[in-house]
Order: sequence, then C-alpha cells, then structure tokens
Amino acid sequence: MLNLLAIALVGRTVVAVLPITLLVSLAQPYGYSIAAVVNGTMTLVLAVFGPLRGRVLDRVGQQRALLVMGVTAMTLMSLVAASVAFNWPWWVSLLLVVGAALTSPPLNAALRTSWRRVVDGERALKAVHSADSVLEEIGFVLAPLAAGLALILLQPRHAYELCVAVYVLVTIAYLIIAKRHGLGRPPSQPAGETDSAPPPLRRVHRWLGPLAEPSMPMIIAPLLVMGCVFGGIGIFVPAYTQHLSALEWVGPLLAMISVGGVIGGIAYGLLPWKAGLWRKYRILAAGFAIPACALILAGPLWLLALLLVLSGLFVTPVFINAFLLVDHTIDERLRHEANIWVGASTDVANGIIAIVIGALVTNAAWNTALAVLSGCALAGLVVVLTLSRTTRHRPDHRSAPSPETAQQSPASTS
Repeated sequence: MLNLLAIALVGRTVVAVLPITLLVSLAQPYGYSIAAVVNGTMTLVLAVFGPLRGRVLDRVGQQRALLVMGVTAMTLMSLVAASVAFNWPWWVSLLLVVGAALTSPPLNAALRTSWRRVVDGERALKAVHSADSVLEEIGFVLAPLAAGLALILLQPRHAYELCVAVYVLVTIAYLIIAKRHGLGRPPSQPAGETDSAPPPLRRVHRWLGPLAEPSMPMIIAPLLVMGCVFGGIGIFVPAYTQHLSALEWVGPLLAMISVGGVIGGIAYGLLPWKAGLWRKYRILAAGFAIPACALILAGPLWLLALLLVLSGLFVTPVFINAFLLVDHTIDERLRHEANIWVGASTDVANGIIAIVIGALVTNAAWNTALAVLSGCALAGLVVVLTLSRTTRHRPDHRSAPSPETAQQSPASTS
C-alpha cells in the first residue's frame, strides 16, 4: 500500500506542475489569452473524456489499455515540449495537448477504486482515503513551489521541457507498479447476479454510467463550484503577480489552497466527527465557499493568500467525503468512472473559468476577475442549501452501511 501511495504522490505532483509551466511558456510568445485557451481546453478534455477512460476500466479492465494510453500520452507530451521549444504555431501545441489529454491513463481512478480491496473494514477505508487525499494535496503544495522555482531558475520553455522529461519517467514507473498490483482489473459480478432494471433504465445507465445514479449529481454539484475557484486562481495568480512584478509570489500563492488542504485533511482524518456523510459533505462544502466569497476584496497579495488558505482547509475533507460517498452509494461496476467524475467535475468548471479569467486578465480587468470568482463561491453556497434539502432523507443503498452512514437519519442530516 505504501508504494502505491508514494508513486501516486510523485505522479500527481509532476502532473500538477505541467499546466503551470506550460501556461507561462505559451504566454511569452502568444500572451495569456492564447495560453489560457490551450490550458483551459486541455483541462476540459481531461474532464469530459476522463470518465470515458474510466468506463473502459469498468467494462473490460484491460491493463494493456493502460500501457497503450500511457505510451501514447508520453509521446504526445514530448511533442508538445518540442512545439514550445521550436515555436510551432500555437494551434499545433493545442492539438498535441488535446491528444495527450485524450490518452492520459486513468491510473488515479484505478488506485482509488482498489482501496476497498486493499484494506479491511470501513474505518481503514476512511483512513486510506484520507491519507490518499492528504498526499494529493501535499503534491499540489509541492507542485506550484517547484514550478515557481523552475521558472525562476530556468527560462519558461526549459522549465516545461524539464517537467515533461520527469513526467515520462514517473509515468513509466507508475505503469510498472500499477501492473504489479493489478490496478484496472474489471470488477467481478457476483455469481447469479443480473441487471434486473427495466430495459429503458438499463439504456440510461449504458449511456450515462454513474451519472444515472441519483446520488452522483449531488456529489459533483459542490465540486463544480470548487473547480471554478481552482481554474480562476490558476490563471489569475500568474498574470496578477507578473503585473505587479512579484513573480516570486506565484509558487506560494498557488500553493495556499493545498497548504490549507493538507492541514484540513490531516485534522479531518484524526478528529472524530460522528455525523452522516451527506451532512459532513454539506458543511464542508459551505466552509470552502464562505471565505472564497470575499475574494473580490483580495487585491493585496497577503489577503489573497489568507483567503485561499481558509478555503483550502475544507478542500481535502470535501474530496475525502466525495470518494466515500461514491464508495457507499454507487454500484461497484460503475466506480472507476464515478471516481473519475469526482475530479472531472472540478476540471470541467476549471477549464471554462480559466478561459473566462484569461480573457479578463489579458485586458487587466483584475477586479472583475475577482468578482467573477466571488460570484462562483456565492453560487456554491446556494448549491449547498439545495443539497441540504435533497439529501435530507437519502439513504446509502449501494453498499453495506458503514459506522458513519449507519448513523445517518432524518435527525442527523438536518
């Protein structure tokens, strides 16, 4: 289990560094508007087509597919680095980035889906999901710091080339360890069990997968709002700090959400909290949104850092609860895709808002950009209030009840 967590940490860190260095590399010759379009498109492709890659694992679980996708993605990422180094037209870089995103192997989904088989008991399952999410946030802390250091020490295109080289090495190691542990195996259907749903409902599940499950839209709704803040901050911070001639703030500011996420995730994993998963999910989502509503005031960099840390305290616990809700409410045969939707839902909003904020910062509309992010956070509070009503009497029906979910009753979800 430890080697799985270790390679996941390194792999996620490298993947998180790549968009930052790519953004700054493309911004030099083309400006932040074009760079944001490329970055935002890449994020949208990862988000929209990520669940389809997860569906392949759910349907057939072919380990050879992971190998083919990994080799293809590494090749295309190397070509992206070449396009940046030799100043190819930006649309060539865009096409290569899209191809790399389309073929990125869904190893994180295979890992998270495997935890129930790796550990025994609901308490251990919560612990490993907590550790996994905390380590992911640690990776997001390290990533902007590493990216900022690389951009200071190297030219942006050289920083990106270095990141791509590390990405190739890490992906090879990740694929080797994934094969050794059998990640991506198709889930087994219990003997004698058949799909008893009516034919129209079976068709809905065939096309929509886990999105046809009643709980899945409610799980991803708060994550869409979080993705808006992530995407906007990812574009706003590099552009704003460059405008203020304070590029040394790029790494620390981009790391603030993840710094809060590490602290919040550790606290959530260690402190007892006897409440149902849905109730926790609502409270934690509101905790993220409230500080983010004040981003409109965050002209000073120190205030921006403070608000990002406060919101970040709730990020990792929100994701921990989202993955646990998937594990407890989604059919096992749909969980690879469902786990990808947890991240993809944030990426969809991330990509859209990245393009919007990129257009605003290109015109130096800094206050308008912050107002958009505050508006997204305010919408998040409305989503949480709606979620409060729709989950009040919703049971967890896809798995045996856990000690946490067993406590969920009409009284505990109010």
